[in-house]
Amino acid sequence: MLPSLQIGLPGAAELVILLLIFGLLLLVPLVVSVFIYRDAADRNSSHALAWAAGSFSAAVLGGFLGGVVVWVLYFVVRDEIGPGGPSGTGP
Repeated sequence: MLPSLQIGLPGAAELVILLLIFGLLLLVPLVVSVFIYRDAADRNSSHALAWAAGSFSAAVLGGFLGGVVVWVLYFVVRDEIGPGGPSGTGP
């Protein structure tokens, strides 16, 4: 085997781990923001995109705790947005 193929990059394993962590730190807020958008859109909210963008930006810029605050706030006020369910009839 050629010696040049056996040489590894210094810190390559640590770099992969850091990239996975940063990827998860972006993936979780993205997924929750999509769920918030879909729920608000199902409730016929005119601010569905604003809720999704606000929750994603709060989680990314304000840290995970900032995102959790917005997510809980949406959960508390989502009944005031409109009736839930795909048919829009609500409970």
